[in-house]
Formats: sequence, structure tokens, C-alpha cells
Amino acid sequence: MKNRWIVLVLTILFLWVVISRFTELEQLKATLAQGQWGWIFAAILSQMIFYVVFTASYQSAFYTVDISTRTRDLIPVTLGSLFINVVVPAGGAGGAALFTDDLAKRGKPATRAASGVLLQLIADFSAFTLVLIPGLIYLFIQHDLQIYEIIAAIILLLMTIGLSSVLMLGVWKPEWLKQLFAWAQFSAGWVYGRFNRTLSLADDWAQKNAEEMNQASAAVASHPLRLMRTVGVALLAHLIDIASLYILFKAFNQPITLGVLVAGYAVGILFWIVSITPQGIGVVEGVMTLAFTSLGIPTAVAATVVLAFRGLTFWIPMLLGFFAVQRMHTTSPTRITLTENLGRTLRRNFGGADGRDQHNFRGDAIAL
Repeated sequence: MKNRWIVLVLTILFLWVVISRFTELEQLKATLAQGQWGWIFAAILSQMIFYVVFTASYQSAFYTVDISTRTRDLIPVTLGSLFINVVVPAGGAGGAALFTDDLAKRGKPATRAASGVLLQLIADFSAFTLVLIPGLIYLFIQHDLQIYEIIAAIILLLMTIGLSSVLMLGVWKPEWLKQLFAWAQFSAGWVYGRFNRTLSLADDWAQKNAEEMNQASAAVASHPLRLMRTVGVALLAHLIDIASLYILFKAFNQPITLGVLVAGYAVGILFWIVSITPQGIGVVEGVMTLAFTSLGIPTAVAATVVLAFRGLTFWIPMLLGFFAVQRMHTTSPTRITLTENLGRTLRRNFGGADGRDQHNFRGDAIAL
């Protein structure tokens, strides 16, 4: 019954996104029709390759924390997580739940799987920084570096440091990590108690999860080459994404230098990450177009290419992820299932099953 309920809700959310953004779909269709179809097809193909390599970064991250997986098995999970993060904007918690549940279904420790998801995010941010720095340097040389771009870069740096600190507490201060989990359990229990509800966590939940996280952190520290490989794969994914953007400029007959290409991409992805709107909707398009325009690209062409790029990077995982999620069900009674994880996320965002109002939230917590 829960499976049917979650499929129905996700289908409704998917249809709502399609209907609410139908005008953008029509605009994307009209935009792509203006380009050369050979190059457009190449851009679509490069995006498909991007998602394979992006998935490989998850495989590498899991391998770093001593979890063996195969990239081809993770592709549906990756696409599904991207879909969930769009329709259920919960700071990535819904998408992370897909990974932890899928790996738990394969007999892998859920907490260690969550550590792998966290490590992939850190690696992705770190790899992007290697693209962002030359992009910002180019903007500085061109006297076009804006204060809001500097602020956004600082926010990204603080996010990366914060996430890395959580993971590495298991190496530096394992006792602090245990205290952190104990505090989280106590706080969650207190919040549930305020609503006259009981938090169903075992008494040793904090202890077990802290120990598992400590083991994952130790694995990361003891395998620096695996960590470097994960960052390298994530960097390769960004380079393929940049190639997709370059192909789109070719599709619309607009020459572009490497410096302008990297700078525009860096600004766009930066605000994709730090924006308060889901997937940077409504923000990325504006700042990315402005960046290219300020660097000499005609406004009409810059807007067209950015619209095409954003359209492909939004709708490809959206459509494929929707169908991927439909196939990801589990009925194991011995653990929190995928549908329960997603159901909790949906109830937190759209109202509880008991009819009480609940506030939307954003956060980077991983549902365990």
C-alpha cells in the first residue's frame, strides 16, 4: 500500500512540474530547433556521458569507504536522486535516502553508505573548485569579477569545509562524533515530544551510527589514492559538462574562447550550488547569461545557449529519473524502506499524515 501511495505522490509531483514548466518546455523545443541538429544531438549525447561519469564518482566514493558497487547499478539511483531533489526540495535528503536504501538493500551498512554520499558531495565541490578558481581569475583579469560572485565562492568554500569536517571528525575526534550523534538523537526526540509523538530510534542508535561513521572516516584517511581518484572522476564529469556547453555554442554558430567558456560555466554552476532555490531555478539562468554577456557574447546568443544548456541539464535527469524511481521499491520489513524514507520527506514538506501542518525545510542532513 505504501508503495502505491509513494508512486502516486511522485507521479503527481512529476506531472505538476511538467505542467507548471510546460511553457519552458515549449521554449526549450523552440530554442533547440534554432540550432544545428548535429551539434544539438552531440550535446545531448555528451550530457548522457556526463551522467555516467557523474555516477562513477559515486561508485568511487563508495569504494573509498570500502563499499563495493558497480557504476551501471548506480545509474538509475543517481538519476532517481536528481529527480527526487527537484520534486521534493529537501536539501538533498530525499536523493540521499535513495542511495542509502539501495545499498542497504544490497546488504551494505546504511551509515557507511551515507558517508559515501557525503564524500561524493565533498569531492564534487572540491573538483568544481578546480574549475571555479581559474574562472574567477579570468573574470578578475578581465575586470569583470563581481562582489556577489566572490561572496558565493566564499559560501561554497565554507560549505566544503563544513561537510569535510563532519566526515573527518571520525579521524580527528571520534568522541566528538559520538557526542554529535547523541545530541542529534536527543534533539530529534525532544522535537518529536513537542508534537506528542515518539521517535522510533533504538537506544544505541547514536553509538552504532557514530562507530560506523568512524570506520568510514578511517577508510577515507587510509586510502588517499582512492580519495584522489574520486576527486579526479568528479573533475572529469565537470570537464564533460563544460564540453556540452561548448558544443551548444557551436550549435548556435557562436565562437567562444576557453577563458570565457570556463568563466561562464563556473559562475553558473556556482550559483546552481549556493542558490536558495531548488537546482538554482530562476537564478542560474540570469547570472550565467550576464556573465557571458559581460565577457563579449551577444546577449541573444548567450540567453539562447544558457536556456538550452539549462533545459538539457534539467529535463534529461528529470524524465529519466522519474522512470528510474518507479522501479525502485523494496518491501523488506527489517529496515526503513525507500518508500518510508521518501514518505517521511514528503510528509515533512507537504503536511503530515495526521493532518497537522508542518513547515517546509531545507537542509543538508542525510536520512539514515
